[in-house]
Amino acid sequence: MPKCFLSYGSAYRHLVEPVRRLLQVLEFEVDLSDEPDLERTSANIVQSRIAAADAVVVLLGPAEPNSNEPSRWPNEECIYALTLKKPLAILRHLHTRLPELAADLQTPAVFDFWEPASFQNSVHHVVKHLQDLRRQFDLPPGNQLFVFTKGVIRNRIQRSTLLVQFYHEAVVRQAWDSFYHAIDTGLDHSEGASIRLLSDEVEIDAPLGGELHRPVLRFGKRTPREIEYFVDVKPGLAAGEKYGYRREFELQNWFPLTKAELVARAAQEGFPELFRQDGRLYYGDCYDVISEMDNILLVFHLPWKVKVAGLRALALPSGGKQINKGETDRCNTREALRLEENAHDGERILSLEVRRPLVNHSYALLYELAD
Repeated sequence: MPKCFLSYGSAYRHLVEPVRRLLQVLEFEVDLSDEPDLERTSANIVQSRIAAADAVVVLLGPAEPNSNEPSRWPNEECIYALTLKKPLAILRHLHTRLPELAADLQTPAVFDFWEPASFQNSVHHVVKHLQDLRRQFDLPPGNQLFVFTKGVIRNRIQRSTLLVQFYHEAVVRQAWDSFYHAIDTGLDHSEGASIRLLSDEVEIDAPLGGELHRPVLRFGKRTPREIEYFVDVKPGLAAGEKYGYRREFELQNWFPLTKAELVARAAQEGFPELFRQDGRLYYGDCYDVISEMDNILLVFHLPWKVKVAGLRALALPSGGKQINKGETDRCNTREALRLEENAHDGERILSLEVRRPLVNHSYALLYELAD
């Protein structure tokens, strides 16, 4: 159980119990100084307790209700926790001045320390702030700045248009405000495979965390093979926060939808040899896993008139041409690889779902077209 040092000023000692109970519910062991300010334990001892703590929560308010200046002890203890780079959550009284070190670090939960109704109205912000602090101790091991827990790519393929829908969920290990992505033609470098946006208007929202953090899409470099873009999060995420964001692009379709189209594409230079398996010709796309992930899902929605003769999945190290046989076998099981027909929408739905995919691997979903 992580230990949390709780810092406060005697003038608002009445807030200690409700905050302590919230921390205990979140499974923190709480350490605090119970002495009045005039009998305060020496700074060296308090600093050693902060150093020994896994996290720090600071109730930052003034020594008296009508002042904007923070009480001495919580202000100094906040600065010391920041100096030690301790995981930190600040609960601030209205208009109380933040230490400069904390000004750009986080957005504190703010309420009137002497008005019970203000605390009740803001308690959901307080709880969210403390939950974000707790999540920092629930992250999987590793030193990556963030972890994608879930990734979905859904291709809705029509004769002339392609709607590509992306969804990602991420947990950040430190303050973070931008995610890099790209749309590309995958393994196919032939002339017939090219990326062209039909509209720069991109639908984007955040089903998870969007009430506090707005996603904004920003395009980067564009080539016929790849469109780079960034999802900026405003305001940025605090360490431990989980965020889920989705976006939809309208593109010119480059997926072959008849066997004749696929044969013609396969004759072009740059067509991937990996799409030729066991004497059969396939087409598809891949999901590149560049960091730890819990789950990926790659889906093709094909029109009902498109005749699918078969489907197959491949797993291979990123940038390589040698198939990872064991991982490929796992991807071709009934649990991972599926072909379904949606009678209501008149679609054929091909999907590849992989749990705990291998880092620095590409996972390809391939379909074979019938005559």
